[in-house]
Amino acid sequence: MATAPEVQRIPVICVDPSTLSGAELFNPNAWEGSSKGVIQSCWSEYSVLHYCVRQLSEMCNDGDKVCANNVATIQDQWKRSKFDLHKVACFGQQPDLHIRIEAFFSGVKSLLDLIVQLLTTEKVVSASIDGFHRDGDVYGGRVLKTLLNNAVREKKELATKVNAFISEHKRSWIDRVIAARNQLVHPDKGMHQLMFHLEFAEKGGSLIFVRAHPPHIESTPIHQFANEVLDRTTTFCSNLLTLLNEQAVSNK
Repeated sequence: MATAPEVQRIPVICVDPSTLSGAELFNPNAWEGSSKGVIQSCWSEYSVLHYCVRQLSEMCNDGDKVCANNVATIQDQWKRSKFDLHKVACFGQQPDLHIRIEAFFSGVKSLLDLIVQLLTTEKVVSASIDGFHRDGDVYGGRVLKTLLNNAVREKKELATKVNAFISEHKRSWIDRVIAARNQLVHPDKGMHQLMFHLEFAEKGGSLIFVRAHPPHIESTPIHQFANEVLDRTTTFCSNLLTLLNEQAVSNK
């Protein structure tokens, strides 16, 4: 018995407001062929990253309120049995903070994995690039090696420019983000980087709460670090797309 051909449905998406943040940067209508799908995926990932950074900022800026129950628990313990405040470090575990930090780093990695696929779909290289993968200890090294060794003859000049461009961004921020991810998401045994650090002071025999400090990357609070990385990620994507679009336009 013959079956009716499947009807190709037109997707209708009710987007989150965060999606609008990448609408101009990742415009699928400006690309053709397989690149159009890559750009669509980049847009989705960028929107989620944008949303995640905003949530992370809101949570860290409101850390005192978020950790209110943790503070009350420690103060109650103090009332029942005082302890030497100088011998302890108090932390407030908030799984939502942990989740958002991991989502932030995952989002940056996923966006890098996606956008470099354009080097294949735009035929800058003859080999397949499916992510921003390591080559030994060099993060993104396989992309750089492919640009060096597998550039399409007509686009060797562009491949050289892209190689230099990616290398510059690796030095200025990408490698630091990877190091920070390893530090926070894969901490040394016994470390507590994904919790709020609760600062207390003793006054008149009472334990006074001072502030909930979010995790830091070196001396930068995680939410400020995330916003800085989002800005750098936006610049990276914008400039790389411009490089590839200029070449595409010149060949038409």
